[in-house]
Amino acid sequence: MKGNEKKAIWEKRIPLLAAFLLPLLLVLVVCISHEVYPFGERCILHIDMYHQYCPFFTEMLHKLKTGGSIFYTWNVGLGVDFVSLYAYYLASPLNWLLLFCPQDSVIEFMTILVVLKIALCGFHFGCYLKYHFQSNHFAISLFGTAYALSAFVATYAWNIMWMDCVALAPLILLGLEKLVREKKPGLYYVTLALCILSNYYISIMVCIFLVFWFFLTWMDHRESGIGAWLRFAGYSLLAGGTGAVLIIPEAVILSSSGSKHISFPDTMEWYFNIMAEAARHSVIVEGYTGREHWPNLYCGIFTVLLLALFFFNREISWKKKLSYGLFVGFFLLSFANNMLDFIWHGFHFPDSLPGRQSFLYMFLLLVIAYETFWNFRGNRLWHVTAAALVTAGIFALSYYFSGEELIDGTAKWVTMVFLAGYAVLLFVYFWARDYLREPQGKKAKEKKKNYLKKEKVKGYMLGAACFAMLAELLLNFNLTGLGTTGRTSYVKNLEDYRKVLAEGEELAEEQGISFYRTEELERKTKNDAALSGYRSATQFSSLMNLDISHFYQAMGMEGGKNFYCINGATPLLSAMLSLKYVIADNGEEANPIRTLVAQSGETYLYENKYVLPLGFLMPEEVISAWNYQDMGEITAQNELAFLLGAEEAMLTEIPSVSETGVSTITVAEDAYIFAVYEKTTLESVTEEVSDGRTKSFTKVSHGYTLDLGYCNAGDEIQIKNTKEECLNITAYRLNLDAVEAAYQTLNAQTMELTSFSDTKIAGKIQVEEAGRLIFSIADDDGWKLFVDGRETEPQIFGEGFISVSLEEGSHEIVLTYRTPGFVPGAAVSGGCVSVFLLLVWIRHRKRK
Repeated sequence: MKGNEKKAIWEKRIPLLAAFLLPLLLVLVVCISHEVYPFGERCILHIDMYHQYCPFFTEMLHKLKTGGSIFYTWNVGLGVDFVSLYAYYLASPLNWLLLFCPQDSVIEFMTILVVLKIALCGFHFGCYLKYHFQSNHFAISLFGTAYALSAFVATYAWNIMWMDCVALAPLILLGLEKLVREKKPGLYYVTLALCILSNYYISIMVCIFLVFWFFLTWMDHRESGIGAWLRFAGYSLLAGGTGAVLIIPEAVILSSSGSKHISFPDTMEWYFNIMAEAARHSVIVEGYTGREHWPNLYCGIFTVLLLALFFFNREISWKKKLSYGLFVGFFLLSFANNMLDFIWHGFHFPDSLPGRQSFLYMFLLLVIAYETFWNFRGNRLWHVTAAALVTAGIFALSYYFSGEELIDGTAKWVTMVFLAGYAVLLFVYFWARDYLREPQGKKAKEKKKNYLKKEKVKGYMLGAACFAMLAELLLNFNLTGLGTTGRTSYVKNLEDYRKVLAEGEELAEEQGISFYRTEELERKTKNDAALSGYRSATQFSSLMNLDISHFYQAMGMEGGKNFYCINGATPLLSAMLSLKYVIADNGEEANPIRTLVAQSGETYLYENKYVLPLGFLMPEEVISAWNYQDMGEITAQNELAFLLGAEEAMLTEIPSVSETGVSTITVAEDAYIFAVYEKTTLESVTEEVSDGRTKSFTKVSHGYTLDLGYCNAGDEIQIKNTKEECLNITAYRLNLDAVEAAYQTLNAQTMELTSFSDTKIAGKIQVEEAGRLIFSIADDDGWKLFVDGRETEPQIFGEGFISVSLEEGSHEIVLTYRTPGFVPGAAVSGGCVSVFLLLVWIRHRKRK
């Protein structure tokens, strides 16, 4: 190949290469600015990335490297279906690269993925522009960078499970146009199927957008006829069916979660004024993640100006202006209208993180903006002035209607400065284009040199505009994107955790115990078990079994729509949940209910005195008489203890005084102390004991029992809050004799495990007195129960736990798990892939 040919090929690749490298380099600059490791001691773990994704990535790494079952994991809550967890949080194909990731580098792996996906957003958008406009202009890299560094990415880049769909969307739309224009289905089917497999939720929005985009594309290529409609419908269904292997199991598991109810709104509501919404296009506006539905719409001030110029452009047909204009208007209405918002979000209202379809709106804006740029010949000098005035007027009106809490003064002025700057650059560009004519006639040669100097003005203006665009995008992303947290505090003590957990496992093996759970007194997240590799009774996940959360809340433990937590558990409850060990960051937790058994650094492992196996028998008359749902949490536990043989109340009220800012308990005798309180908006309180101990309680608004620990006679406990509010508490002393009596009744008949794995539990039990065998396992679809070799329909205990009635005698018990819907889902997916390959083969044969 000759040098000129190589140069030509290289020049063709430069715009797309730049569309990848520009966002990559700008994000790296932001990482350096934010001191992200290895450029500092920060990391980009933010919101759910901190609480869910990093622990779940760590669990996936553990399974990949140890060969654990793909169907179930015990390291998230009481145990969860892993296929649905994977489908919801981990399904990106890039995540399989975890196989090559060191155990302690999961955070860095996730950081690299986020940066890579942002760069791919720019590259794929550049690919779309190149095909759609048959253009290889360098500007495609700038517009690709605008898509990659949009407000959606700046605000939600931490939501790593969404970013695959954001990056794939331009390729899917490119594939759609190939499907219509060239009858080529490959790219469309593969990218849409990959999108659906990666994240079904964001894929819903992509599919809704596809319907509109197909119609717009078909309107421009009506010669494709009815065949285009058939191809679009057929290959869309095939792509959707290909995702069935993950979608069907996920749908089954979600049916037991807090997301199981779909209730279309009865009345139409408007969240906010449309003019106020327009202010969200401003630069350096803080990303909104709250519950008031404000979307994040920024993708460049230049984009908004080019949008206005689009409607003045003489080269663009009025039909296209009308259809695109209506589409933009429809999007703006969708963000503000409750019914449209409900549909866009998969027939659910988003619980914070609003406007999740906004990346598609920004795709639309940037395509319109690039079309304006590509057809600059259709604009005139006065169009620039008119468009700038219209844009400035819209921003001014939006600022009038929006509050300072959404758009501060700095954002307003910076937006207007950039808008004025772009207007001046465009004005000079069009002036140079329209009024610097090439000299003609006898004196042309003399004027040519002067003309060429003036002709450079256009190039200078375009260069300055490019620089301003990149500067604007970098400024906005640096100030509004990539939230960080301390990396050191997140990974602190992980090695110490491993050491004490290993010692605890050795002790359990010596005692002949193969299953037990562990909890932390000072957890970072509600998924610390997945992060550190142990079994617990706490989780935060959208796939959580809601019935378990209801039971936790009825017992005074922490629970909600997508989480349940052991916080507030008494020794009787923790025993029923098989909690053998407690991890603490201090050596002062030893008391009559737990003993120190291991230490590494500042990490301590305590063994609980009261712990039951995975299966224990409870008398049927106790279960029948215990109507805990009609009682308060303290009464319910006292009643259970009485029914199990306690002669005194397990929790006895002791005096306490509640005042503004502080509640005080004076301990009259050595005892373990708990406290409950009236409903509050407080998020945190601090316990201070007169002997110097302190303890913090977070998310107090969730309403759980406060575990104040073991105190000696004469100790004074103060529960303080910094908001100077009165937290009305009621304190209780734990009666250890009552705990012992209730525990011994449950421990009298327990199941001995003979084998245990991720998906199979086998055991035997000698029943002296008939009763109900209760397992501390959530009653999820997928479990099958066998008693003495016969499959038996399980009963439900406490709303959500597996149980089965047993008569006197010796029984063999087996529990097996298989992801519900996985087999039929895999069959549907396999069938769709086969049909697609068959169609490709037929198409290839016909071409041949």
